[in-house]
Amino acid sequence: MTRVFSIIALIAWSALSLATEPGYDGAKLHVTVENLKNDKGQVIIAIFDNKKDYLKKPVGEAAVTIGEDLTSETEFANLPAGTYAIAAYHDKNKNGDLDTVIVVPKEDYGFSNNARSLFGPPSFKKAAFEFNGSEDLRITIRAK
Repeated sequence: MTRVFSIIALIAWSALSLATEPGYDGAKLHVTVENLKNDKGQVIIAIFDNKKDYLKKPVGEAAVTIGEDLTSETEFANLPAGTYAIAAYHDKNKNGDLDTVIVVPKEDYGFSNNARSLFGPPSFKKAAFEFNGSEDLRITIRAK
């Protein structure tokens, strides 16, 4: 019986220490996309945590409705501390893709830091920001 109690206590302690580990304490990353031209469709917001997977393999993604004020908001919870970049686009026809003509986007898009580039998407470095994982952070992206 003492052995069972010890195992239960160990499991409870492990769960408690995981829940209070720095970077996993409930801090939220709030993302707002503004300057949308209409409320058709949805906004796709994706968050990336490294250069290699940037724009390919997000660590978090959300399809978000558009409010009457032509903004879209979501939050990512329990992200570990680290460097992140966000990409968002207005998926007007809800097909899950950023529609383009040749290689020029037909749908509005934006990146964290409101990063821009002359040709193609901005680099991970330009869009990157630090999230300490213990305090809520608000990021606003202006769609263009």
